[in-house]
Amino acid sequence: MAEARSDSIYLLQLTDCHLMPQPGQLFRHIDVDLQLAQVVDHLVANGQPIDHLLLTGDLVHHGGADAYLRLLDILAPLPGERHWIPGNHDEIDAMRAATSMPCGQEEVDLGYWRLLLLDSTSHPDGRGSGSLSEEELRWLQQRLAQSPERPVLIALHHNPLSTASDWQDQIMLANTAAFTELVQSAPQVKAVICGHLHQAQSRRIGQAQFWCSPSTSVQFRPAQADFLLETEGPDARPGYRWYRLDADGGIESGLERVGPVAQGSELG
Repeated sequence: MAEARSDSIYLLQLTDCHLMPQPGQLFRHIDVDLQLAQVVDHLVANGQPIDHLLLTGDLVHHGGADAYLRLLDILAPLPGERHWIPGNHDEIDAMRAATSMPCGQEEVDLGYWRLLLLDSTSHPDGRGSGSLSEEELRWLQQRLAQSPERPVLIALHHNPLSTASDWQDQIMLANTAAFTELVQSAPQVKAVICGHLHQAQSRRIGQAQFWCSPSTSVQFRPAQADFLLETEGPDARPGYRWYRLDADGGIESGLERVGPVAQGSELG
């Protein structure tokens, strides 16, 4: 759990929930509704400080507005201002039909900090990859040119760095070079966070820290040539990341796992 500091901003990242269109349907043999509820219970019981809740895509697995409303209902016990961005499995029109909350591109004023949310679902390839549109890249460049003295955290769904998994590298952010060039040219960008990988990652993009949160649903085994689920040990459990943004521009992140995995039986 994050150490509470009165002068800091606390962000919670939940990602890749993959709620199915109907309650009771399983995602890869997992009751993802129940598992997400267990994550929420864990957060409430541990008193995790949350000023802003970031939902970084693949929140519903090709479901309608009612599935997104169900997601928001499960998350209702958590404090904090909500923000969400779409992933490659999300239906953007359904997200917009469920609530007036902005969907995708958004700038959030965090006082000392700025949060930039990006939609990386442009130009899908049908396999899971996505891109930042030209308009999105221009918007990011314009925002980074403003208030360069304030530290920035950027959130998007698709990973902008390659991994040691061949199959996942084929469905990462397609125009990663354009994105990383903007990040590396803006020293005020202190961190970039994403989902999509269903695993924890901690690396760097130039001077910026890069973090990926595990999923609240299933986890993917890292460093694989082909798709493989993580099914044993602590890394198979659902998880989340918290971030503490300090007034001096420092940032700290912590990784938490919640268990056990909510196995179920497929409905007939």
